[in-house]
Amino acid sequence: MTAKGAFPTQLAHTLKTHNGPVNAVTFSGGAGTYILTGSSDRAVHLSRAIPNSSDSSAIETTSPIQKYEAHGYSVLDIAVASDNSRFASVGGDRQVFLWDVEQGITTRRWGGHNARVEAVQFAGEDDAVVVSGSADTTVNIWDGRSNSHKPIQTLTEASDTVSSLHVNMPTYSIASGSYDGRARVYDIRMGRTTVDVLGHPVTSVRYSSDGNALLTSTLDSRIRMLDRDDGKLLKAFGQNDNAKHTPVTGQKPPTYCNTELRIRSVFAKADAVVLSGSESGKDDPSHPAHVFAWDVLSGELIAAIPAGEKVKAVSCVAWNEKGKSWAGGCSDGTVKVYR
Repeated sequence: MTAKGAFPTQLAHTLKTHNGPVNAVTFSGGAGTYILTGSSDRAVHLSRAIPNSSDSSAIETTSPIQKYEAHGYSVLDIAVASDNSRFASVGGDRQVFLWDVEQGITTRRWGGHNARVEAVQFAGEDDAVVVSGSADTTVNIWDGRSNSHKPIQTLTEASDTVSSLHVNMPTYSIASGSYDGRARVYDIRMGRTTVDVLGHPVTSVRYSSDGNALLTSTLDSRIRMLDRDDGKLLKAFGQNDNAKHTPVTGQKPPTYCNTELRIRSVFAKADAVVLSGSESGKDDPSHPAHVFAWDVLSGELIAAIPAGEKVKAVSCVAWNEKGKSWAGGCSDGTVKVYR
């Protein structure tokens, strides 16, 4: 079955729980029953991804199962530990918050950054390590089991905001994207750093599951898939202006646009698809933002799903492999889940 024939485009759930743009979306581990969302309203919300209902039409939810409120500024990123018992959140507070999911309280707060923290990831055995990237240009590595308030290691190679991180445990490496136009891969075991110069601010980095490819989004409305070892361009996405139509609407598709905001992109469908949010088009500001999906092998656009009339941007997307569902966080405060 091609990626094309089976990409989920049916809206199953709209979450209207936040009062500000949604900057972070992540499914719980495993079946992805739950979804954590972080917003400029300074809260993290836990909700069911797909509501318990026999009704096949799209459902709206206006209140979350749980609210996590400790941030004094916008929440910019969230990571969930694989056992779903903890999550980490970061934002304008310059701190890294570690939460107990059930108790709804922070168990740790690390304050080693001097500017807003844009990205957070778990790493290490049993997710014992937390990695954070900040507008202070550093990546900090924290030991979740120690009582120390200082990072185990600080990576200082970037010369501008570190906007995105992704950890690949099988290869013991951390990828970081920075507004200095570079994607860096830190091989922690070998103590080696490789740098790919992309020439435009990097807003998203993501490994393929085998760690061999790196997906990067940049503010020139391009998403590039690079070979992790030599930086060779394997495929570029976002050049869909000449595409004839999109399977969802049957009309000429909108153009993928990312020139100003931090937009995340991810691999989906067992790395067969690239999925990304976007900004509404410059040429036609009335045009809503879309979520785009491309086939990894052909580079062909397979879906362009409009996010809603007043949505100016979908800045974050998440894919759940087991549930074959995905979610997008929108600038109007909504989160939409498709299956």
